[in-house]
Amino acid sequence: MTHYLHLFVLFAAGHLLAQNNANSCVPKLPGPSIGDTGCVAFSYRHNTLTHNTVRAADGHIWLQQNLGSQQTGTQIDDNKAFGDYFQWGRWDDGHQLSNSEVSEDYPQPNNPVGLGTGSPYFFIHGGSPWASNYVGWWANPDQNDLWTAKTLQEVTANNGLNPCTELGEHWEIPTETDWKNVMEKEGIAPKQEGDNRDGITRALESHLKIVGNGARKNETWAFPGERAYIWTRTASTSPNFYRYAYISKGMANFGGDAKNHGYAVRCMLKDALLENQELLEIPVLTITPNPANQHISIQTNHSIAHVKIHSLSGQLLISKNTSKIDIATLAAGVYVVTVELDNGELITKKLIKK
Repeated sequence: MTHYLHLFVLFAAGHLLAQNNANSCVPKLPGPSIGDTGCVAFSYRHNTLTHNTVRAADGHIWLQQNLGSQQTGTQIDDNKAFGDYFQWGRWDDGHQLSNSEVSEDYPQPNNPVGLGTGSPYFFIHGGSPWASNYVGWWANPDQNDLWTAKTLQEVTANNGLNPCTELGEHWEIPTETDWKNVMEKEGIAPKQEGDNRDGITRALESHLKIVGNGARKNETWAFPGERAYIWTRTASTSPNFYRYAYISKGMANFGGDAKNHGYAVRCMLKDALLENQELLEIPVLTITPNPANQHISIQTNHSIAHVKIHSLSGQLLISKNTSKIDIATLAAGVYVVTVELDNGELITKKLIKK
C-alpha cells in the first residue's frame, strides 16, 4: 500500500550526523579493477566531507554513497546513507536538507537564474505537472533544460548548477543511459535468471551500495527505508517531467517526475576511464580547512602554478603562487578559488570564509 510519512527523527538524526561527518581519507581514485575503491574530499554544507568512490562494473568511477550522506550503505534502511534530497536543477544551497523550510514563493524568474547564489527553501506545489497551467519549481514544458553548469557564472534560465562539481569539475550527474548501463552490468536490472533477490537488495549488494532513501514530495515523504529514488539529468517525453532511477523490492526501473520532487543524487566520473588507465593524471585537489577563518592550505597531486580567489561577482581579491594562503582580510561569505596547475589545467572550488 502506498504510504507517505511526515518528517521524523530518522531523517533528522541522519542529517545531523552527516553535517558533522568525521570520516577522513587520503583522496585517491579507485584502481582499474571493478570493485576497487577510493575516496574524495570536498566542500559541502559549509564543511569538508569525504565520500567513498568505487570502480563500478561499467568501468566508470561512481560515488558509493548518495551525495550528502554520512556513509556508504550497510542495509536498505540505513538512514545514515540516505543523503540529501535535491530538487532537479538545484545545488548545495541548503534546500536539499531534510529539515529545510518549504515555500510556495517561487524565485523570480522561476528558473535557476532566479535563485541567485542559491535559496534554502524547498519549493512545493504549483498545481499538477500534467496540466498546461502548472507553475511549480522551474516549470517549462519545452523539455530543453539541463543540469550541467559547472559554476554559478554558467547558470542560465535553461541550465542549473551541477552539485557534483563540488567533487571536481569533471564529476557529473548521470544520464538515464548511464544508469541503465551500470544497472545492467551490476546485475540490478534487468533481473538475471536464477537471481532470487528482490530489486532493492540487488542494488544494495552491488558495488554502488544503493539504499532505500525514499523521496521528499511537497510536505511529505514517500517510502523511506524501502525504495530508492535517484535523479538522472535526462528529460522525459512528458512536459515538465525529468527522469529518475526507481528501485523497490518489486522492480528496478525508471520514471518521470516534476522537478520539485526531492530525490537523491549520485555522481560519476567518466573522464577517469582513460587509455592505459592513467588514473593518477586526473588532478585531485582539496582545500583545508573549509570553512576557514585565517588561513587555507591547498593539497593536490600536481604542482600548483597559481591561485586566485574571486568574489561571487567575479572580483579578483587574492592572487598567489603558493599552496598556503592568508584569507584573514576577506569578509565572511562564499568565494571561488581557482587553482592553476603546472600542466595548465584550472580547477575551481568553493571556499567558505567564517
